[in-house]
Amino acid sequence: MYEVNVAGVMREPLTSRYMMMLEAVENSETDILIPVGKFEAENISSRKCSGKDCKKSPYDILTPILDWVDSAVFNKLVIDDCECGIFTAKLYLTVNGEEKIMDCRPSDGVVLALDRSIPVFVAKVLTCSEGVQ
Repeated sequence: MYEVNVAGVMREPLTSRYMMMLEAVENSETDILIPVGKFEAENISSRKCSGKDCKKSPYDILTPILDWVDSAVFNKLVIDDCECGIFTAKLYLTVNGEEKIMDCRPSDGVVLALDRSIPVFVAKVLTCSEGVQ
């Protein structure tokens, strides 16, 4: 398992697909691209934006709600698999002292990770037709 930073989102010029770019913290040979939808791309981009023109999104309602839940501590997001071009992820959190694991889409997990400064990991070197390493 290795840690990644969310570098941003790009739109492929030929296919017009949106790709989330993840950079390995320690080894650039394990960088990865994950396809995301337009809505998800805009939300990830808005988290990376630092100016006053940053776009608000429906995800913005989650942060204050999660802040009110004192017993939930978010530990990490792990992008754990890719099968047939579909990436999967798990969100690890502690609730009332007990570790819980929630399945989520990588793009949704990344938005939450960026909002709450949660570390993002990739479980292994993912090899599938949709991922670029």
